[in-house]
Amino acid sequence: GSAYFFERNGDGSWNTTETQKIQADDKAEGDKFGISVAIDGNYAIVGASEEDTGGTRAGAAYIFEYVGTTWTQVKKIISSDIQQYDKFGGSVAISGTTAIVGAHYEDPDGVSYAGSAYIFERNGDGSWNTTETQKIEASDNKQTYDNFGISVAISGTRAIVGQQYGDPS
Repeated sequence: GSAYFFERNGDGSWNTTETQKIQADDKAEGDKFGISVAIDGNYAIVGASEEDTGGTRAGAAYIFEYVGTTWTQVKKIISSDIQQYDKFGGSVAISGTTAIVGAHYEDPDGVSYAGSAYIFERNGDGSWNTTETQKIEASDNKQTYDNFGISVAISGTRAIVGQQYGDPS
């Protein structure tokens, strides 16, 4: 997969030709790189929900930084509790020094496909942590196929995580 950057023209219209195409440094067929994307300022994050770290197809996310005139991959992130088919990277968001990544097939507390989300922070020196700062799970009754983390968004000190299924109460 790939992701494409576009920019606004001087007259306010959007250029219909991409300014840059990106792919993961470790790209492989079937990774689903580009299944989710987000951008904030000079940082972008791209999900690859079936990236094959360690033969798990659990997924990964890639952080890119805009330096000069080029977007460059600066970090590949995976969850610390990576398990086969978690779909980590199925949803991504970034705001300032914080990124959030959804893994809607992750198995918190052994509940199949209940889902989780992971927070990653940028260090004071500008580098990104390889390991999540925090793992977020639904506080209510987790059930199989809840898909918590199917969508994520973040803005400053607030994050929101969507859950596709689950108890409506």
